[in-house]
Amino acid sequence: MEDIFEMADYHDAQQVETECIKKEEAEKISPSENMFEEIHRSIQHRNKEEHYMKSAKRTKKILVAFILAVLTTATCFAASQIISITSVPGYAFNKFESYPSDKQMQKAAEFLPKYVEQFENGYAFEEAFVGKLEGKDEGKNQVAMIKSAEFTYMKGDSELYLYVMEKPQNSTEFPPLEGEEIALTDAQTVFYDDYLNKFKPGDYVMTEQDKIDEANGTYVFSFGEDFDFIKHIQMIEWEEDGIRYSLNCLDEKLTKEALLEMAEEIIKK
Repeated sequence: MEDIFEMADYHDAQQVETECIKKEEAEKISPSENMFEEIHRSIQHRNKEEHYMKSAKRTKKILVAFILAVLTTATCFAASQIISITSVPGYAFNKFESYPSDKQMQKAAEFLPKYVEQFENGYAFEEAFVGKLEGKDEGKNQVAMIKSAEFTYMKGDSELYLYVMEKPQNSTEFPPLEGEEIALTDAQTVFYDDYLNKFKPGDYVMTEQDKIDEANGTYVFSFGEDFDFIKHIQMIEWEEDGIRYSLNCLDEKLTKEALLEMAEEIIKK
């Protein structure tokens, strides 16, 4: 999964931006021009048999950008002061190709989240990126600088993502977590959510059936480039010591129970 955050280096003046509007309105995400013009044009629900892209590298970039989209729209940032999260212009993410020590992570990320080198079920660390994002309000004003890290784990051709963000000092700027509330054995509460995400080309016009499917929660729709695939998204989120964690599975190779066990491994670290 190489170079998935080259967009953050701004060598090509790329920028990922995610925007969430109130539930009864269409939500919109406008990432970088070179990656895709609109990854989210309409999404109303909290809420890839995939047609993979010709390039696996390009596909992985899309998946990572989608994670950022999920982290904002899925929790509906319209409920908070922050309504968009944007890459900081000119800011380069730091990449770890080998498992970082706590000291290395603390120095690069300026905070220390929990993360593991390998899960008991065989998913192993592949790479990580750390950097900062800016949270903006409705007027596009910066209201928070958010420290973040993204960890990729692999088992064969299956990928898993752990995304973490340090909450701003004013924690009320972040919306509450949503989904099925589950208490783990160590008393930590997590939130589980899953849904089908349908990607369509940027110029795709939604049919009446699409609108019905979106309204009743059958699909979440995303738009951009020449995509045409459906992906089942599973996500477990929780907060601990001022850090928000999101464990994301974008294929069918992990069950809800397996994800919960993996989340617990991180929590117990």
